[in-house]
Amino acid sequence: MGSMNSRAHSYLLTLGHTCTDITQGALPAMLPFLIMSYDLSYAAAAALVFANSIVSALIQPLFGYLGDKVDHPWFMALGVLLAGVGIAGMGLINSYWFIFCCAMVMGTGVALFHPEGGKLANVVAGKDKGTGISNFSVGGNLGFAFGPILAVFALSTWGMRGTLIFLIPTIGAAIILFSQSKAYQRLTIKEAQRISESDTPDQKDDWVGFSKAITLNTMRAIVGNGMITFIPLYWIAVMGQSQEAGALILTAYSLVGAVGSFFGGRIADRVGFKRMVTLSIGLLGPLMLIFLQIDQIPLATVVLLLFALSQNMGYAPMVALGQAYLPNRIGFASGISLGVVVSMGGVAAPGIGAIGDVWGLRASMLTIATVAFVGLAAASLLFMGRNARESIGAPPKKAG
Repeated sequence: MGSMNSRAHSYLLTLGHTCTDITQGALPAMLPFLIMSYDLSYAAAAALVFANSIVSALIQPLFGYLGDKVDHPWFMALGVLLAGVGIAGMGLINSYWFIFCCAMVMGTGVALFHPEGGKLANVVAGKDKGTGISNFSVGGNLGFAFGPILAVFALSTWGMRGTLIFLIPTIGAAIILFSQSKAYQRLTIKEAQRISESDTPDQKDDWVGFSKAITLNTMRAIVGNGMITFIPLYWIAVMGQSQEAGALILTAYSLVGAVGSFFGGRIADRVGFKRMVTLSIGLLGPLMLIFLQIDQIPLATVVLLLFALSQNMGYAPMVALGQAYLPNRIGFASGISLGVVVSMGGVAAPGIGAIGDVWGLRASMLTIATVAFVGLAAASLLFMGRNARESIGAPPKKAG
């Protein structure tokens, strides 16, 4: 187990997740700068999010599959390093297609980190899977929170070359994670031995249940990624605020999202994953419709942060639910749940941006609201009735 206990390893995984996703969090905050500097359309700017996301969506299942066959904890160190190198390179050469390629390199790093990180988060969580995945998810939220602040500060101070600042946290995290690779291998082996020696019967993978969970998680990701991409643009173009204000509202959104992730998994461990997921996604559509009717900054901020809280409270339960359906393929399930579905949200961003180019950003936000309502309908249908795995994520029955 090395010199660290399980809790310390959990914190380290959270740190690695933060330093990886700080690059993804920074990218949307950079879009207003890119639009202003290079006269890009909303769709062209959102295509950078697409470039980052499509790479992760295509190769992340492969890394998850490999991680289930042979442990590769060093994937995490390489992943966070590539994410940092990718975003740092975006400020070095004044070429849209070079920036596009750098976004793809960043996506490759993200794809390397998440499957192995999600698998190890499940290992160190013990029995409280919702809580363990919540801790890991908080790291991603914090990355998305601090990324915009760091991006706006660096680009405002040093220009586009300020992206080099992202090498500091990513190289540091890569060194620390690489130093613990052998310890993570021992943890995984120990957990496998514990499961094989337990009295618990062998669990079979439920691909139907997993497909249902992933379908709903993809809708949640389109809503979440769409909000992260277009909140700064909406705050500037519709609400009349500055670029700095756009970055700050995105940071506040992500910080409140971290609170939602922290408590969502803990509540789900008590009330059940499916119940928590349905409640979370059910609030999103109505909150968005309310938000679009408000033109006062304080009230709009309150509603937006309530949206962030609700949207993220369902995140960890969805990931844990996906892992529970595939107990023999935790790495693959983590790669899909933590990476591919989030990436699919980015893949949808250019389409939402194109709607904004034609009908305005309010139409883009209304499209996100529509997806949220479809997600609620899907949750009602997917979780309807009982099946062989209905006990997954349900609260424990009282004795007696």
